[in-house]
Amino acid sequence: MKRLNFLTIIIVVIILISCNYSDNPKYLSGYWEIVSVHLNEKELKNFPFSSTIDYFILTDDDNGFRKKVKPRFDGNFDVTFHQIKFKIERNKNDIYLVYGEGENFIESITKIDSLNLHLKNSEGYKYKYKRFYPKNFLDE
Repeated sequence: MKRLNFLTIIIVVIILISCNYSDNPKYLSGYWEIVSVHLNEKELKNFPFSSTIDYFILTDDDNGFRKKVKPRFDGNFDVTFHQIKFKIERNKNDIYLVYGEGENFIESITKIDSLNLHLKNSEGYKYKYKRFYPKNFLDE
């Protein structure tokens, strides 16, 4: 019996290790609040609070759009009509967001999970985001 339990634990651990959730672009959909900007491993700016939130939507597996929204005290958002389309491209273990028509602007996803998003642009700037959840402050 001990051998069966040990074998079960080993199989579960192997399955968990083999599942790499940190590079799944499906986590991209939703609201993201910027935390900090880095260049050459140095923090350039820390954002204890941001008045705008990045909103990503995947319209299918490899396409979507991004827009800026402003949270309101009632839990809703002020939304602009401006949005930029992107497509997801993969190259080996790397995931890229290619914005606009053609290849206007490219960011790589260096980390993504249910709570964190790290993007890096072609100039080397790294943007760290955390998941944002709307909150209604008027009902408290």
